[in-house]
Amino acid sequence: MPCPMKNTLVICSLLIFLFSCTTRQKETANVEVKGFEYAQLVSIEQKSGYKELIIKNPKTLKVESRYVLFPRNSKMKRPKNGKIIEVPVQHMAALSTSFVGMLNAIKSIGAIKATTEEQYISNRQLLKGIKAGRVLTAGYETGLTPEAVLKAEIPLIVFSGFGQPFPNEDKFAQLGVVCMANYDWEEKHPLGKAEWIKVFGALVCKEKEADTYFNQVVKSYRELRKQITSGSETKRNQKTVLCGGLAGDIWYAPAGKSFMAGIMKDAGMNYFYKNTTGTASISLSLEQVFNDDRSCDVWINAEASTLNELFELNSKFRYFHTVREGKVYSYMHDPNYYWEYSQVNPHWLLEDFMRINRDDTPANLHFYKQLK
Repeated sequence: MPCPMKNTLVICSLLIFLFSCTTRQKETANVEVKGFEYAQLVSIEQKSGYKELIIKNPKTLKVESRYVLFPRNSKMKRPKNGKIIEVPVQHMAALSTSFVGMLNAIKSIGAIKATTEEQYISNRQLLKGIKAGRVLTAGYETGLTPEAVLKAEIPLIVFSGFGQPFPNEDKFAQLGVVCMANYDWEEKHPLGKAEWIKVFGALVCKEKEADTYFNQVVKSYRELRKQITSGSETKRNQKTVLCGGLAGDIWYAPAGKSFMAGIMKDAGMNYFYKNTTGTASISLSLEQVFNDDRSCDVWINAEASTLNELFELNSKFRYFHTVREGKVYSYMHDPNYYWEYSQVNPHWLLEDFMRINRDDTPANLHFYKQLK
C-alpha cells in the first residue's frame, strides 16, 4: 500500500517545481533585450519597472558589471542585485572625449559636470562650462577625487575601461557614486564603437534620440560601403596603407581586428597589418616599420600636422617611402575635433579613407589633411 506521507511529498515537490517554472516564465516574459547589432560588449535588458545595463569584459566576453537603471521618481522596490543608477542621470563625469561626442549627438552636453583636461576638449559649450567653473577637469583618473565629485553632486563616473577598477572605486561606492567602465574602444566592428551611443541614451533617458542618430549613421555608412564595393574600381584603386605613429621608441598601430582596421578594409584599403590579432593596438620597432613602409602607398595618422613637424619628431621619417611620395595624412591639425567626433561618426571616417584611397583629397575632408 502506498505511503500517504510519500504521496504528499511527491505532490508538494511537483507543485514547487511547477510554481518555480511559472515564476521563471513570468520573469523571462518581463525581460526585453535591447538590440545591439554591432557592439558585442554591451546589452540592455528591459525588466519590470527598470532597465539593466550589462557590460562584458572584452578579453573573456563574460559579464563584468551589471547596472540597474532605475527611474528617478519610481516608487517601486529597488532590486537587490546590480549597481543602482538613477535615470535620467543629471550630472556625470565623462572622462573620454569620445563620450563628449556621443552626449553632444543627443544634445546632452549639459549632463557633463566633469571631464578630461580643457586642452583636449573641442566642444564649445563644454569649454564655456569649464571656463566658468561649472565643469571639473581631471588630467588623470586619479585627479578626480571623491571629495571633488561629492561636492559637485556627481553620482556617475564613466571612464575608458582597461580591465582595472577606477582609482578609489571602493571609496566612491561608499559615497554612493557609481564608476562605470566603457569598452567602446575594444569593439571590433566599424559601427560597434558608435553604437555605444545607446548606452548614453539610456543613461540620460534619450533612447529615441540615440537610436535615431545611430540609425542614420548606419544608413550613411552602408550607402558609402555600397558605393565603394560597386564597380571594378575597388581593386584597381586599392592602396596599401601604413597607419599609426611613434611614441618614444615604439610605433603603435591599430590591431588587425580593431574597428579602425575594419573601416580601412571597408574603404577598399589594404591595411599592411590587417593580419595581426587583437582589437586595440600593436607595438612595433621603428626599424620594422621603416622596412614595411617600403611596401606601402599611403601613411595615415602621422603624429604631426606638417612635414617639418614630422621631421622634428624623428629625422628618419624623411626617408620613408610614403613621405617621399607625398602620401602622408593626419588629423593633428585639429586632434580634439577628431577624437570627439570620429568615434560617433564612423561614416565620416569611411568617406575620408575612401577619398584618400582614390586620391580624391580636396581640402574639405572631414578629419584629415595631407601633410605639406
